[in-house]
Amino acid sequence: MASCSIRRYEDSDYETVRDIFTAGMIEVHSAIVVYMLKKIPCILGLVFVLCILFICTSSFLLAVLGILLLVVFFRHRVNDGCNQYILSSLDSDMKYIHQSYLESHNSCFWVAESDGCIVGIVGCCPASETKEHLDLRRMSVLKTYRGRGIGKLLCRTVIDFARQQGYKAVVLCTSVVRVQAQKLYESTGFKKYKETSFEIPLYSMVNLVLNLPIYHYRYDIPTVPGEGRTCAM
Repeated sequence: MASCSIRRYEDSDYETVRDIFTAGMIEVHSAIVVYMLKKIPCILGLVFVLCILFICTSSFLLAVLGILLLVVFFRHRVNDGCNQYILSSLDSDMKYIHQSYLESHNSCFWVAESDGCIVGIVGCCPASETKEHLDLRRMSVLKTYRGRGIGKLLCRTVIDFARQQGYKAVVLCTSVVRVQAQKLYESTGFKKYKETSFEIPLYSMVNLVLNLPIYHYRYDIPTVPGEGRTCAM
């Protein structure tokens, strides 16, 4: 494990934390496009369009060019939709980090430091489904620092906090394309318990083809009597 320390968020961390969150989300764009292109409905649709273009133009080269332009257009639409999600997040809890996570005893936000720099972030707050669960949110580690145990350390920080606060479980969600994140959560002890779909607002055609699965994970915390209720670390 890398030499790393976890501490509570401070207001001076604001810009760095937002940058790490944004960088982590932007990485997902290309993975979503690749996932989309591998789906059977998308492949069949592209083959159908290729045949139509070939029949209309009598040129295989023009037909292939048309498919490439269609893929580029579709990628632009997906990226545009993902950027909307990023901007929405940056204008909600990630805009008011202190108010969203540090003004209540049952929520918190941490940063991971290594080599004198902030390299990872994670937050938590009461889950919307039930007050007995704590929602792990905004987990992100800089790409160059992954694989060093920092992500697992951040997860354990949230789990320890949840135990201190008396929660019965920690819950989180991640997309199907974030394979490494899934491996991290599962190796930490989280279990998948539900699957939903992510929909990009105002992009019904993209949603029809994409149908991006969202995996929901839960870490059940054994009841330990006598735990404190302070936001430490």
